[in-house]
Amino acid sequence: MKRRISILLSVVMSSILLMGCSQTSKDMTNSEGKLDNKEIKISAPDGLPSIALAKLINEDIKIKEGYDTKYTIEKTPESLSTSVMKEDVDIAIVPSNMAAIAYNKTSNYQIAGTVGMGSFYLVSIEDIKELKDLEECEVGNTGKGLTPDITAQAILKDRGVDLEKINFSYVNSVNELVPILATNKLSTAFIPEPALTGLLNTNKKIKIIKSLNDEWKEINNSKEGYPQSTIIVKTDFAKENKEFVDSFINQISDSVKWANTNSDKVGEYAKEIGISIESTIIGKAMERANLKFVPIKDMTDDYNDYYKKLFDFDSKSVGGKLPDEGIYFISK
Repeated sequence: MKRRISILLSVVMSSILLMGCSQTSKDMTNSEGKLDNKEIKISAPDGLPSIALAKLINEDIKIKEGYDTKYTIEKTPESLSTSVMKEDVDIAIVPSNMAAIAYNKTSNYQIAGTVGMGSFYLVSIEDIKELKDLEECEVGNTGKGLTPDITAQAILKDRGVDLEKINFSYVNSVNELVPILATNKLSTAFIPEPALTGLLNTNKKIKIIKSLNDEWKEINNSKEGYPQSTIIVKTDFAKENKEFVDSFINQISDSVKWANTNSDKVGEYAKEIGISIESTIIGKAMERANLKFVPIKDMTDDYNDYYKKLFDFDSKSVGGKLPDEGIYFISK
């Protein structure tokens, strides 16, 4: 009798285990009986930073088996910020100050690297040779109190320029600034690539006076300059998917190199993925765009310096406090 009960229990337990295995297998497969890939959400802002992804998206490069990447080019800074702050994306390319804000506000995003150094330039039709010459001038810039403005002012201050003697003229976006310069309604301004290339094609009187990134290098004894565009990864995602993150970092590094060495193709690639910059301009702009991948292990000092400068001007620009060393995702 005991033997019959034992056999019966064994049969019941085996059936339960088989049912469990069958259910698990069903949950992991799609309607065709194939294992479903894990979807990874990656976002970037419309413009220069998205060019870093152009090769990856256009050629549908596989980052790692078992994963599908879904790329989104966000058309406004607000939509990108919302996606990050809601933690809706696993990886994003963001303005470097947004990386600090995301870390301070969510505690769930870290910096994995940089894809773009400073791309702003001082341009003018006037006889300006040094930054000190901007005193008593009207100077255009975008976004009063935002990072392009803070960065420019920090550099000017370090060069001994009296900011009180400059008449800053602000507009909301580069798209508003270019027509004003193109028609000589404003003679001097800070303007980024690739808008600069378009402006130079339109107004032949405009001259490039200074690269703000070069000025930053000299002032701060920095090899690369200041980080303008930053790759952030969701912390819990990176811990659980380290191999994918490592592979993505390697792939985006290759994609950036490709963009810099294929100026004849990069414009078409950018157009294909929905970047709104005129495709004929992008290739010409690459020389001054400072699109470059640098892993975070080689940029921590530059980020610390940059965040300190932003914080000293306006603590809100980095989320109310200086981020600690935990902001850096250094793969081991």
